[in-house]
Amino acid sequence: MKKIMMTMVALVMAISANAQYLNDSQKVFSQGKFYLGASLSGFDLSYHKASDWNLGLSAKAGYLIADDWMVVGQLTYQKQTDVPALVQLGGGLRYYFESCGLYAGATAKYTSWDDYSEFLPELSVGYSYFLTGKLTVEPEIYYEHSTKDSDNSGFGLRIGFGVYF
Repeated sequence: MKKIMMTMVALVMAISANAQYLNDSQKVFSQGKFYLGASLSGFDLSYHKASDWNLGLSAKAGYLIADDWMVVGQLTYQKQTDVPALVQLGGGLRYYFESCGLYAGATAKYTSWDDYSEFLPELSVGYSYFLTGKLTVEPEIYYEHSTKDSDNSGFGLRIGFGVYF
């Protein structure tokens, strides 16, 4: 399954960047646009020392505050084998490389359950492939760092959809 998913990501990234413009006269990632997205991570496509199995569902909303710069808010539900289900709330920034659709992001997430709380900074790199003028498929590679326990740090792959309007 991992090989199939990684092959699909490689194919999406290999497709020409000219599709990003879709005959649009203005820049694709221009100031004033809104973004809504959802992504799925886990299913053995991520690695954390503290857990064998991990599933994450994320909802994201963003606003392009300047050309190629987006402020993003995120709400995530995550389930791991030995840990109760948890909810994470986060915010961050994305920078889009206009010529190719790649983006780099940094997010600060906060997790709290029972009497445990944790701050999780995250770095990510992804690709926005436009299926239509507004709908994207967004594969993303991320690294999440735990500030309390290094076994909770991990990396993985997310597959998501986004809408720019």
